[in-house]
Amino acid sequence: MRLARVAGTLALAVVAWARDTPIVHHTYFESSLNKLLYFKNPATLLGLDRTSGTVHRSSDYGAKWTAISDIPSGKASRLYAHPFEPKMAFVLTEDTEHWVTRNEGATWEQFSTPLAPTTSGERAISFHAHRTRWMLFTGERCTEETAGWWPFPRLVCHDEAFYTKDGFEQAVRDHKAGDRTGTAITALMDKSRAVAKCIWARHTLEFQEMAEEAIFCLEIVPLDNDKRTLSEPVKQSATNATKVHYAHRRSLSDDLAGMLDGLAKPKTERLIVSEDFFATHRVVSFGSGNDGRGGDRAGGGVVAISVVKNFLLAAIGHAHSDEMDLFVSQDGHEWAESHVPLPPGAREDAYTVLESTKYAVFIDVESSASNVAGSLYRSNSNGTYYTMSLEHTHRARDGAVDVERVHGVTGVVIANQVSNWDNAQKGDIIGRHDIKLRSRISFDDGATWRYLRAPAKDADGQKYACSDSQWESGECALHVHSVTSTRTPGRVFGARAAPGIVLAVGSVGAQLLEWRDCDTFLSRDGGLTWTFVLKGAHHVQMADSGTALVAVSDLDAVSEMQYSVDGGLKWKTVALETTIRVTSLVVDDDGLSPVVLAAGSVRSGTHAHAQAVISLDFDAVYKQCVVDANDPKPNSEMEKFVLDAHDTGCVMGHRAEYLRRKPDAKCVLRLNRVLEPQLTDCACTDHDFECDYNYDRDSSGKCQLEGSMVVPKGQCRNKGDRFMASSGYRRIPGNTCTPTSRDPDAPIERPCPQAQPDTPSSPKLGPVTHHTLRVKGEPRLMVFPNSTDYLLMTSEQQLFRTDSEGTKWIEIDLATVDSKIGRPVYLAEHKYDTHRAFVYTDRDVLLFTKDRGATWTRINVPAKANALHIRPLLDFSAEDPDWLLFVGGTECPNCHTEIYASRDNGSHWNRVTTRATKCLFARTLEFHTLPPASVVCTGYDGKSEQDQPHDSPIEVRVFTEPFGKSTHHTIKAPDGCEVGEFHVYGQFMVFAAVCKDELRMCVSDDGRTMYEARFPPGVHVRADAFTLLPAHAGTVLLDVESVRSSEQWGSGYGELFSSNSNGTHFHRVLQHTNRAPSGSVDVERVAGLRGMLLANRVSNADALGPGVHKRLHTVASWDDGLSWHALPPPSDAKCDDCSLHLFGPAMLGNAHFGAPLAPGTMIGVGSVGTHLGRYMQSRTYMSRDGGVTWTDIGDEAQHVLVDHGALIVLVADAKPTDTLRYSADGGVSWTNYRFSDTQVLVDSIEAGDGGGQRVLLSTRPFVESGGISLDESLLVTVDFSQLHAQKCVLDERDHTRSDFELWTPRWGSSRRDASICILGASTSYWRRSPLAPCFVGDSFAPPSTRTHLCECSISDYECDEGFWRNDYGECVLDGADPEQPHGCRDGTEYEGRSGYRRMAQTQCTNGLDLMRPVQRLCGRAGGVHANAYVLDAPIADIQYFANSPHMVVRTDTGKVHVSLDEGSKWTVLPAPDYAEHTPTEFLSIIRHPYFEDYAYFVPRDGKTALYTDDEARTTRVLHLPSVPALHPPLRFHPEYPDWLLFMGKCTDPQCSAQGFVSRDHGLHWDTIHGALGPAGCAFLRTDRAHKPHRQSIACARHIDTGGDV
Repeated sequence: MRLARVAGTLALAVVAWARDTPIVHHTYFESSLNKLLYFKNPATLLGLDRTSGTVHRSSDYGAKWTAISDIPSGKASRLYAHPFEPKMAFVLTEDTEHWVTRNEGATWEQFSTPLAPTTSGERAISFHAHRTRWMLFTGERCTEETAGWWPFPRLVCHDEAFYTKDGFEQAVRDHKAGDRTGTAITALMDKSRAVAKCIWARHTLEFQEMAEEAIFCLEIVPLDNDKRTLSEPVKQSATNATKVHYAHRRSLSDDLAGMLDGLAKPKTERLIVSEDFFATHRVVSFGSGNDGRGGDRAGGGVVAISVVKNFLLAAIGHAHSDEMDLFVSQDGHEWAESHVPLPPGAREDAYTVLESTKYAVFIDVESSASNVAGSLYRSNSNGTYYTMSLEHTHRARDGAVDVERVHGVTGVVIANQVSNWDNAQKGDIIGRHDIKLRSRISFDDGATWRYLRAPAKDADGQKYACSDSQWESGECALHVHSVTSTRTPGRVFGARAAPGIVLAVGSVGAQLLEWRDCDTFLSRDGGLTWTFVLKGAHHVQMADSGTALVAVSDLDAVSEMQYSVDGGLKWKTVALETTIRVTSLVVDDDGLSPVVLAAGSVRSGTHAHAQAVISLDFDAVYKQCVVDANDPKPNSEMEKFVLDAHDTGCVMGHRAEYLRRKPDAKCVLRLNRVLEPQLTDCACTDHDFECDYNYDRDSSGKCQLEGSMVVPKGQCRNKGDRFMASSGYRRIPGNTCTPTSRDPDAPIERPCPQAQPDTPSSPKLGPVTHHTLRVKGEPRLMVFPNSTDYLLMTSEQQLFRTDSEGTKWIEIDLATVDSKIGRPVYLAEHKYDTHRAFVYTDRDVLLFTKDRGATWTRINVPAKANALHIRPLLDFSAEDPDWLLFVGGTECPNCHTEIYASRDNGSHWNRVTTRATKCLFARTLEFHTLPPASVVCTGYDGKSEQDQPHDSPIEVRVFTEPFGKSTHHTIKAPDGCEVGEFHVYGQFMVFAAVCKDELRMCVSDDGRTMYEARFPPGVHVRADAFTLLPAHAGTVLLDVESVRSSEQWGSGYGELFSSNSNGTHFHRVLQHTNRAPSGSVDVERVAGLRGMLLANRVSNADALGPGVHKRLHTVASWDDGLSWHALPPPSDAKCDDCSLHLFGPAMLGNAHFGAPLAPGTMIGVGSVGTHLGRYMQSRTYMSRDGGVTWTDIGDEAQHVLVDHGALIVLVADAKPTDTLRYSADGGVSWTNYRFSDTQVLVDSIEAGDGGGQRVLLSTRPFVESGGISLDESLLVTVDFSQLHAQKCVLDERDHTRSDFELWTPRWGSSRRDASICILGASTSYWRRSPLAPCFVGDSFAPPSTRTHLCECSISDYECDEGFWRNDYGECVLDGADPEQPHGCRDGTEYEGRSGYRRMAQTQCTNGLDLMRPVQRLCGRAGGVHANAYVLDAPIADIQYFANSPHMVVRTDTGKVHVSLDEGSKWTVLPAPDYAEHTPTEFLSIIRHPYFEDYAYFVPRDGKTALYTDDEARTTRVLHLPSVPALHPPLRFHPEYPDWLLFMGKCTDPQCSAQGFVSRDHGLHWDTIHGALGPAGCAFLRTDRAHKPHRQSIACARHIDTGGDV
């Protein structure tokens, strides 16, 4: 086809003089463009003319068009854009030759496919969201058949699937070479296997749970009519050539011959899935559904498969009815039938899946006999339980539903209801023109609905006079045309780039009028309010992010179009060069394009009967607005918009601040991307909750049970049982509000509705037995990893072995090896070979075993073990298990060490060096930068003996050939420093060096160069000791002792630092970490859970001294130390302001909170309250969700996870006992077991790290005098191996057959309910299901974890050189910017580094990009930079924390604001994590005069105050005994922060003020008798007055003297 001509020159000449008039271009075509395709850059478009088979292209927003010459006329049939490649598109033909563009249509490449594209209605190409070059192609194979009595040939067709992994690039090359067969595209299955549809599992960006190769196909298979079962498809062969290959249903329904001859057997579709491109596959099993008659038993096959956001949906048909079941999966393996509470009599005949979110699925179920009405449902977060959102939704014949999101704002949906639904429900014959519709709007994603409020005035300026009651009932409201009746293609309401601006066609009254009788309306606040803008119905569209509004009537041909550039206040017209009947207005999906396209047919003039595309270009109407897309802020041209649907500014749990052009601004935006809103989470309110499944609101608005109560699996097995049931409320899926203790969704304990039948989840457990070994002295146990073999050495030099986890012990007699060997004194395990161990004896003999202690062999050592107690005595290489390092020595006195290396497990030795203080193999599993055999040593440079005084400096030497030449290179320490200790740690070598009498830390990442670690500016690290903690992801975690611990009162504490990826720069992540005198630190990584840390911090660090003990608070980090949160108390804890606190390694050496193969399961010993209590009063707590929630499981402090977490064992350790408790169902139920005939004291409980089912108790018996035996120990092995007879089965493909569950860690209540992302990936872990009746076993090898990539966040970036994290976690510049241009004038800007660099290990995608250069101000005179922050009112008080950048201010309104960076950034005072009814307005701020980190916030009203003990990072609740009476109302003790005096109002009206005292920080108050005078009360002891007794209090009192006071 040809273009008629392009017009628009005249329009250019006319509008050049008018600033606010668009430029108009006209293009004429012989036939219409059936499809317009915008690329991500909206300037480039493609247009498909199916009539002529031609594709046209425009590169100037549609002003000019050219036909694509690469594609011959008459060929083009379909036009697809690649949804994940912004410049890629496809043109398909009806044949096997097609075209692809990779540069927005500038050039095209031709390729061939084996078959022509499918005609089934499904898309011929399916795109992979992550592997964008991977595509599926569905083609159609047809053959002529003449079987049966029908005399004419007929086509029998079926679809086949193919795939490419290179975006058809090889197919393009083959086509150029003359190959037209499409052999470069690989068949997915044998051609005899017909499919109805094939899609990638990762069809959307959100779905990442399955393997990248995962493909789902609906396979068509014959149906056995007798058995109603699926059979394998018939395979064609040479001897059976006449068999019909049964086609998809479309062929049968349209083929009369096939229906009449009876040969076409009925068939159905089954869902199959493969993760290796169908080299293997499995049939997806759906079970039997909710009622036992659905799923696989329904008999109707799988009707449809779809991927919606992060949900997989499958519709299952019923063989004998039109009903369907909807199944959902979030991982592609485990499927569950959706629970949809249909109204009585309704059937699931048809589903329409609507635009959903990643938090919930929206479906509309056809529910009327006349097919005009449905019911809208919304799922919970996993897509299984649905609640009714809206009844009687309007449906079209094709399944389209009048439910549409308002784009540009979150959570707003507009829907049309059938108001005369009762006639439709009864099956009355009513035409679609008889349907009465009303419009509803929701501002909480469909949880609640209201009618659209009518505008104040109509076209004539007359009031509509709709009362509030009429609006609330819908009798007088605005009703608008939506999906089924709009004339606007694409998105009906709003655009992402124009937040809050909505154009709609509708009418005011009791129902929606016909389109021709409607008018045009505008909302600028997301649909809250509306204004009348144009009389009559119009096509409407927006351009340039809402700058221009365009409208044109479609009722008649027009010669002009209307537009507004001032937000709809004034409308102008622009003339067209001919009369046109406009059929649509078009713009890109986001509304960024400055051009609106109008398509229509010309009615008169030179181009009569031609098809026209008219472009209205608003790009030049004004200058460009001043807006920084990277940092958008309001100004004279830009306004901030907040959707205020609930009078709080909060919608869907957060306040969203959007930026958009002011309606009267004389500028255009010209944005190339949508401006993202700033989101701030709000505290949860009633608006953030909806009714849970099977609950509905009653007349008072409360959620009441309407159906049966959902009982969790495994509960309510006995009469009288109770269970934790739904409260009737659930948080709206996707709502991000911050939970409070008043939220209505907390589970409620209810009596069971009826006893549930016993299930395999409650099996009968087998017997438990025990075995006891009595040994001399104290035992030391060595467990061989992943085995049942142990070695045991005692302090009395006995050596034992067991190969059955302790059920049978054998004493090892080393004399059988050599009678002169001696007795064992040193036992070491090989770090890299799990079968080897070594024993050194008191006769200087070394032995080793390579079979876990079954046999022993002597090794001849070249020298005696060193007498200087330098350890380790042996070191092992990660490169070769035979490589050994031995630290020998000469005889003392006048002795030194001699270091030997062996490459053949001790058969031959080579001396490496002498006078070394420590030697290790340099290479580990993580540190690889030095040659394989390298040995690193610290040692003296000289001939002095090590046990004698000398001045020789210590050097760090690296020997790269320790088995031969002892040559070395030196790692030079920084000037003035001498290395004292080193470790090979993670990816680094870490050194402790003394520099000018101070201990410093140095790091090397290459084994050649040493750098001094740098700490944040202003943080002077005066370290007495460093403690290296377990590394993660290439960083160093370091605790620096800032105050040394006194043995008398244990007052030591430190600061926790985390390094950048090269280990040289350290950022402080936690202050006042608890340390023991031994150097142990209360910071522990949780085994089995990436990125989680538990720590104890000293809250009263400033007060520590004689008589003052530490107060420890436990905090947790789920993001590797970036942020810290208190642990929530158990749900049944009876306290207002409390959290859970656990003992850590500094106080309990064996405090380990998890197990590597039981991810998420944590057990700890501690207490609930404001701080950690005494050990003797502690209890044991368990979590199964990674510390998000906790349960009190008893007072036995010793605990262990057995069999990869399948079994939990508890036993008391602080008192005599003979009994333990165990649970085999994840802590749901517990059983006692007596393991000793007499009471013993348990020292420890241990289990192997494999899958054994036995625990070893190390106990001490009591002697006759009643004391504990110090001479012997009892080792009791408790055998649980008979509890379960069946071994657990892991089936990663079919979860219904698996005894394991796939668990994904999620944030706790202080954050959004989202997956935890570490280094850009969220990890899902396999673990045994708690109720599975099986054991895991020692042969269990954990399957690979599953990860899906996360959007980039600040945690995926580290600070660039010269930048440091502040207390907000932001990277800020320290000092002058070295990259500031020379001669940069004060006040001017330059482009500089952002301060961030992406961490090398992160896998994150998209999301936050913090590496873009930013605009920085050149240094001003004096270096002073001002930052403005607008408070809500004038400042009434300002307080600074000593020696800290933290400060707080109180305004006249009582609001308190906090800054952690000397006033550069401010936030509202944070509320406590786990407290309710906390104040927001305060009377005063009182700084503690003695404890610098403390401050108190006294409320204006009420008796609940807040206080902080960490410089306002967090707050806690302080309960006051009365309201304040004097100022200041609080007085403090110089030594005890818990001791408080409070002056409050009296209950007696004759008394003005009453004194109260508390010694536990407000938990309890005692009254001080007598009316107080103005001075109140005070502690007599101060920081200067030490003589008064600590408890002395002085008060000023009123004295009654007969009238005078």
